[in-house]
Amino acid sequence: MSQNGAWRLPARRNWQQQFVVILIGFCCFVGMHGMAVAGSAFHVEHLQVTPQGNAVEINARVQMGKEALLQEVLDQGQTLIWVVAAEWREPEPFSFIPGVGVHAHREQRWRIHYYPLTNQYAIESQHGMLTLYSHWSGVVAALAQVHDFILPLVHGAARGQVALRVYIDIQALPLPLRLRALLGHWKLESPWIVSAPLSH
Repeated sequence: MSQNGAWRLPARRNWQQQFVVILIGFCCFVGMHGMAVAGSAFHVEHLQVTPQGNAVEINARVQMGKEALLQEVLDQGQTLIWVVAAEWREPEPFSFIPGVGVHAHREQRWRIHYYPLTNQYAIESQHGMLTLYSHWSGVVAALAQVHDFILPLVHGAARGQVALRVYIDIQALPLPLRLRALLGHWKLESPWIVSAPLSH
């Protein structure tokens, strides 16, 4: 082996060791960041269900989390889709059997925007109606309430349970941000909360 080759080999090993250290450090950073934002961002509480003939009216409160993350995404010019989803299910143990356990499903979607020129936030309904907010705290307070959500019960069991959850539609985000959300384990959703058995 030449003298030049003898010098190159340790240099190559040094570079490989540095690369491995950098890679491990990056993985640790991503892992720690994922742990920092892990866990569901939202939790539905105080679920109230009122039968109304062939429908139920749903009211609830949402415990909001990761508010700073949501505001950061909006302030960067992205639109967020806020979804409230409700189901009428058979009582346990049939509640999760497709075609048998779930007899009604409904979602409502709202678009959340930020307008930097006027420094205002807006929540846009499915019908295109805008509600403007001067402060981010107003948006959070509005999202924390589920008001008069009507779930029609056209078909299905006469006895069942209402299940409710909320989430940000990650699939509606641009691809780079969607990947960041998935790899960072943002979990911008709530678990399902289920009511006591009801009759209609």
